[in-house]
Amino acid sequence: MPGWIWILLVIFMLAMLIGGAVYAIRHAMAASRSIGRVSEDLNRHMPQPPAAGQSQATDRTEGPAFALPLSQSTERYSQAHALVLERKEQRRRNHGLIWRRWKQFNR
Repeated sequence: MPGWIWILLVIFMLAMLIGGAVYAIRHAMAASRSIGRVSEDLNRHMPQPPAAGQSQATDRTEGPAFALPLSQSTERYSQAHALVLERKEQRRRNHGLIWRRWKQFNR
């Protein structure tokens, strides 16, 4: 093969390497901009942490169940279960009311 073909092949290879690098850099910059927009949207919708001097108020001031004595954990469970049963009973009552209303409607 003549020497000038090798020069053309090297130039073509360098052009492809530079073109690939430019392509990768452009797409990486576009991806970083879109990730930045997503993170801004998430930060806008997520609750902000309290300031340095403020305490963080949560629903569970006692801590996680595994870190409490068993008696406190069972008490919390029984209270939660009582609420579940109340909701089921209310749902059953509402269901009965709706069916009674439909029964009278169809007469």
